[in-house]
Amino acid sequence: MHILTGVNMMSKELVLVHAEEDKLVTVPLESLDGWQPASLQHSWIASDEVTVYIATDAIPPFNGSIVVLHLNGIDWDTGETDVEIRQIVPLDVAGTPSDMPNLKQTSPKQPIMPWTRPLYTQTHGPTFLPRSKFTYITHYTDDRVRGFKIKPDGTLEQRVLYTDRKLTRQTHGVNFNAKGTVGLGVGYDYDIGEVRVYRPDRHTGEVEATHAIALGTDSEYGAFAHYASWIDNRFAYVGAMQVGSTSRTPQGATVVGPSVWLVDTDLDTAELVIGPTRTPGGAGMYRSPSDLAIAKNKLYVAEEDSWGPQFESPFNYGRDGYISIWDIQDPAKPTFLKRMRPGRELPADFRNAHTATAMFDEDSVFISSFVSDHLVRIDTNTDKVAKIYDCDDGLMMFHGEFAAGRNR
Repeated sequence: MHILTGVNMMSKELVLVHAEEDKLVTVPLESLDGWQPASLQHSWIASDEVTVYIATDAIPPFNGSIVVLHLNGIDWDTGETDVEIRQIVPLDVAGTPSDMPNLKQTSPKQPIMPWTRPLYTQTHGPTFLPRSKFTYITHYTDDRVRGFKIKPDGTLEQRVLYTDRKLTRQTHGVNFNAKGTVGLGVGYDYDIGEVRVYRPDRHTGEVEATHAIALGTDSEYGAFAHYASWIDNRFAYVGAMQVGSTSRTPQGATVVGPSVWLVDTDLDTAELVIGPTRTPGGAGMYRSPSDLAIAKNKLYVAEEDSWGPQFESPFNYGRDGYISIWDIQDPAKPTFLKRMRPGRELPADFRNAHTATAMFDEDSVFISSFVSDHLVRIDTNTDKVAKIYDCDDGLMMFHGEFAAGRNR
């Protein structure tokens, strides 16, 4: 399996990447019969490499939905595609409000960024449940988890609408292990210092959040996670992005800062295995770890400068973006290998490394930035940048990528 999908949020396009041939094509969604104007967010592709799903948000004047696409044909050399819309699944009407808790800045190093307080429903974290016919999305802007049965033609039938406020609020995706027996829901908001454990039923699609695993203690913890990456069916890594305290931080408690935690779902423990570092050359997390990808016994971390000095950008993000690589032959003791930097291994204007995705064969890891319009392919055999896509290749706020065959 070789296709990576994503969306151009700005230009309303589906993006298709051939990982083995380093070819990229775009599909203008507005040109498709039956398309309804929408605000794009995420994509995910089935292992058949012909069924693609796109999640959209309820930002006025657009309705939130899932669009089911079928790839009838792709000419990777000419860029011509034959794509049809099979279904549009309604989620929320335009203007459905988010349900984000109120909080205030209390530390100069931890601003409350505008992008963390969206006003309307957003749809994030698409996943497939392995060994089943179900796929899931989460509305991280509130507390809903939705599950859908996938029909033989790829269209969807909603089977699950699950909420448990304490354990599901601000969940950015439920990521399942390869057996499909356990899922980890990550809390994508300030001072959520835990991951939530889900038990799925592969026959009915039902899921239940049973308990939480703390990232640290009540007095010192990691918080604000974007993604959980499974090492095997028991252990997973979770990156914690928050760098300082807020008004929701308990009095006397300390936020660890940018860090990676090893979660043991048998013992219900989380151990800090990569702590913060103050320098780009340091053996720690220099910027906040957004996504994590695992390939060939190595951990690839998209380090996102979400809290730094603000540039003249509508997203108010920081000044740079880094990619760190770690040897994880001993998962409890990751060994720092290298950090790719803007102006060196990465383009000089590379900022905000956001998503990390390993291909099914693990020969490539893709890291993207929707802020600076970059998609970087790393050859996992050499750990060198093998391909860089940017705005000249048609990227316009590229986001929400997903590799065929991967449980992402």
